[in-house]
Amino acid sequence: MSELELYYLATLFRTYTVGLCLGVSSIAMTFYFYVVATGHTDKSQNIMMHIVYTVLRVGMVLVMVSEVTTVIYNYHINNFIYWTDNPELLMRLTIFMVIICNAFAMQHRKISMWLGPVFAGGSWYAYFFFSVWIETESTYLTLLVGYISWLTVFGLFLAFLRIFLTRKQESYLGDGAYIGASE
Repeated sequence: MSELELYYLATLFRTYTVGLCLGVSSIAMTFYFYVVATGHTDKSQNIMMHIVYTVLRVGMVLVMVSEVTTVIYNYHINNFIYWTDNPELLMRLTIFMVIICNAFAMQHRKISMWLGPVFAGGSWYAYFFFSVWIETESTYLTLLVGYISWLTVFGLFLAFLRIFLTRKQESYLGDGAYIGASE
């Protein structure tokens, strides 16, 4: 198999794995906001969310493998130039680190259930963008400002969505807790 064929296979693998994670993350966010709208979860919904998050974790491992193979391939072909002249790669790695840190923070309940989906969903969409549209002719700082701006817009959208979905819940505190639950 030629190097070009390996490159296309690695790119195809990365596109499929990132697409898998983006789709599963979208399902998780949709289901989460469905639960927020209803105001409660039952056992079957918890089981389903555990399945969705397990598939997402498997996808994250596959994305990590695809990133490593892509980096190794490009380092082999382009050597040092690939690292110094590729802000898109650095942005992809930054976004993926945000995704991983957020996943651990959500797993161990160190981030609010309001902010976690913003980082998770917004980062997966941004990561997909940088995985598909490789060269933007921008600097890393410009891409970072764009990413932070995207997370801000995405967070505002999710905040308005939460307000809209919970507008009829009188005793809802806003982060999955109820006033009567502490009594």
